[in-house]
Amino acid sequence: MSETMGGLVPSPQAIDRGYGGFTLGGISLALPMAALREVVPCTALIQLPTAAPCVIGGIDLRGVLVPVIDLRIVLGRDAPDCARPCVVLMVHGGSILGLLCDGVTGVFFSQEGHLSRATSTSTNAIASLLAGSIRREDDGTLVNVLSPQALVQLPLVPLVVDPEPGRQLTLTDASAVVINDQSVPVMLFRCGQVPLAIDAMSVHATLSQPRVQPSVLARGHCRGVLDYAGQQIPVVDVLGLCGLGEGSAVDTGDHHAFVVRLDTGLLAFLVDKVLDVARTLPGDVMRVPAFALPHPRLFAGGLSLSGLPEDVVQQFPTAISQFLLLDGAALKTDPQLLELARMGLGEERYGARVQIGASSEMDMVQGAGQRSMVTYQLGVETASPIEQIMEILPYTCDVSIFEVRGALLGLVAHRGRSIPVLCLCRLVGLPSPAVSPAVSVLVVEVDGVLTGFAVPTLRSIESADWEPALPRMGVGGPDELACALQSRQLAQVRGGGPPRMLKVLDLQRVARALHQLHVPVP
Repeated sequence: MSETMGGLVPSPQAIDRGYGGFTLGGISLALPMAALREVVPCTALIQLPTAAPCVIGGIDLRGVLVPVIDLRIVLGRDAPDCARPCVVLMVHGGSILGLLCDGVTGVFFSQEGHLSRATSTSTNAIASLLAGSIRREDDGTLVNVLSPQALVQLPLVPLVVDPEPGRQLTLTDASAVVINDQSVPVMLFRCGQVPLAIDAMSVHATLSQPRVQPSVLARGHCRGVLDYAGQQIPVVDVLGLCGLGEGSAVDTGDHHAFVVRLDTGLLAFLVDKVLDVARTLPGDVMRVPAFALPHPRLFAGGLSLSGLPEDVVQQFPTAISQFLLLDGAALKTDPQLLELARMGLGEERYGARVQIGASSEMDMVQGAGQRSMVTYQLGVETASPIEQIMEILPYTCDVSIFEVRGALLGLVAHRGRSIPVLCLCRLVGLPSPAVSPAVSVLVVEVDGVLTGFAVPTLRSIESADWEPALPRMGVGGPDELACALQSRQLAQVRGGGPPRMLKVLDLQRVARALHQLHVPVP
């Protein structure tokens, strides 16, 4: 295949060639690792005196105003606001430039180190924006590789001198996008006195002094939620997740967080301080014996201090010998984290309220707004109003202190109060679920008394756009507890997909009926 037809051009300088992938407006893009500095959240942009229409403003990068360009404008595409914008910082020829993106797809290597080059007879800088395409080794997809040289030559785009040239490697042949190293950027951070790191391309954004809010999701290692890009996303304590201790209090305000995009949603990971982004080589990662770590599946190894900034190491009061390197891929595929990310709350409300006339067979609960529902498995998918749930606790084996018979499992002490825990499956006549990390306890309060209901699996938090009630046939009926458990109330939820009609269980009504019995639960 000839070069003019896009033939494969091997790099003689390297066997493996690394790239950092990101997306913008549905386009898969990449930069060679030697041109990639870091990815930062796109905070408030500062206006710049430039006539270049693609320059949408500048960001404050540690005291340096760096221009940010929107490649969609360069390519003549529509440029609506990004839901979760970030900025990819690129360096070339001693200059630094920001590229708007709406997501990162991680570090990858080309197959056999080859780049299929794009050719053009035009001398216009826009026409030569792409260096070519390359196939990802991890998923086999084709990605558009940007030419750093073409980007810095865009008309009227102001260039800023790289304030930290010592942090960047040199491209030996930028026009051919040749990589002369196999280095990967890692983000260094601290939790307590534990030095930790993670592959920087696994991080969607970093947040300074995030405000963590109370939430019904606050259970186990989840500390609450925070607002990010129009969403309420769960916040995870990194130390607790890794089994390395307990993180600092969330109400101090003196902490950082980094955001990771999972297939099911976004999660924020709470840390004490993000220290720096540094480059490492594969040989810098040391194998750590599995028995030395509480949860070894979450770690890629130990990161040697060789090549790391000395000022970062000096921020620890005691001497350290390595950074524990988190495995970004393991975090993104952890079942519990995937389920937690699925339960993040978006600002939108799905669908419109269904309007129908009064019926003798069905009456409706009509309110001014939609109610949020916690959904969970109880034989079938079931919902309860979120305003009833005081807290969600993890279920542990030590909850049960009585002989297991009937629905009452035992007592749990929480925040200075004793809470009876009942098996909701047994109350409705179903077999008890197996004890697993998926089992949770929904805590409700009635007349100042707390009651916990253990459910097999939490599903999500969704808005109900219609709450009909099935007609009650006949006169009279069973006792109040049976009526509460045999609920005729329904709720239509969507959850981003087709509408689903779920049974609604009023847990406060169930708890009140139990309190009125004054006898052990059968």
